[in-house]
Amino acid sequence: MQITAWGKLISVLVIVAVLVFTVWLFGYHSFEFSGGQEIRDAGFFSYPRYHAELGDLPMWKSGEYLFTVHGLPPGPLDLVLQVVNAGNADREELTSLSTVLNVSIADASGKEICVSSGSLADAKGRGRYGWVLASSVSSASFWQAQCQQLPISRFKTYKIRVAISGVDERSPQKMLRPVLQGGGHELP
Repeated sequence: MQITAWGKLISVLVIVAVLVFTVWLFGYHSFEFSGGQEIRDAGFFSYPRYHAELGDLPMWKSGEYLFTVHGLPPGPLDLVLQVVNAGNADREELTSLSTVLNVSIADASGKEICVSSGSLADAKGRGRYGWVLASSVSSASFWQAQCQQLPISRFKTYKIRVAISGVDERSPQKMLRPVLQGGGHELP
């Protein structure tokens, strides 16, 4: 029995369709995420691709906030605390605040994978163990090295605790948004 050119083409198309379906079936889907505000997928070729936004916290009020999330995109992920509606123009003000942020992330068994603490004013010196402020014209985010490249599993539940204390009286009326981000393809 001889296979015609059309038969070969159909066989190749079927194999490609099965491979595409398999990749889709076993790949991460944003509908798996629960417990946070929302997850954004910036697209396959973006870096970072996924942005799991947990909620908004007033940076001018002391308080402790707990988020329980499940179905995060597979790690490694980085935790950043975005300052909503802030950018380079706010840099001096944000890095002068004595407000203290404490953050921890633990899996369902209680194993901590991230613990960070410090004053926002630490960002002025860009110290190795303090908060760092990354900013551009249209965005500003605090991060710490201890909460970068976190080994996240999409099948586990995580508890993220953010505590704001010692609020500086000069704190702006801005919101902090904890975001776990990562995935995608970083170009050289």
